[in-house]
Amino acid sequence: MGTGTNFSGFPTQFSIVGYNLVAMRISRLALLSLMAASIAGSAVAQTGNCIQTDSSSRPDCPGALAFFSKLQSALRKDDRQTVASLVAYPVQASIHHKRIQIRNRTQLLAHFDEIFDEGVRCVILNGSEKNVWGNSRGFTVDGGAVWFDSIIPPGENPDTKAPDYWTKYPFKIIAVNNDAYYPCKPLG
Repeated sequence: MGTGTNFSGFPTQFSIVGYNLVAMRISRLALLSLMAASIAGSAVAQTGNCIQTDSSSRPDCPGALAFFSKLQSALRKDDRQTVASLVAYPVQASIHHKRIQIRNRTQLLAHFDEIFDEGVRCVILNGSEKNVWGNSRGFTVDGGAVWFDSIIPPGENPDTKAPDYWTKYPFKIIAVNNDAYYPCKPLG
């Protein structure tokens, strides 16, 4: 599979539906740094822009909310196979405080508890639709524990004006920020 770019211009082995069509070359690790910087200082219980829409809300919010619900359900059931199927590989994560690329489902499952650690699980399981927000980098919940977006298959040239553009492509996890502290308190 060749390297493609997402709509933000980041080199990947897939493309991400987004707003920015500027062609920039930045590594995936730099992407994660930019994501972390974009959420720095944000409150843990941040209100999203998918339920209470505003000018920054993306048209694919309904798909993002459905994906988040599916991810929550799979984690709640500890259905690791389903969670692994919701990931776009390779995906960035940390193991023993070292950033690595998880290249495939087998590698993710072998390190599942380290990648989807207590903090990440807490944020996802205790989040709600009102906490999901999106920008040109993708969608996340609360403080950025997990990022997901619509994935365009390699080699496909999507028509951004097509009526199904914002609903055609499946959502996948594109980053897990499991090496950060999430002051999450489990619900009841």
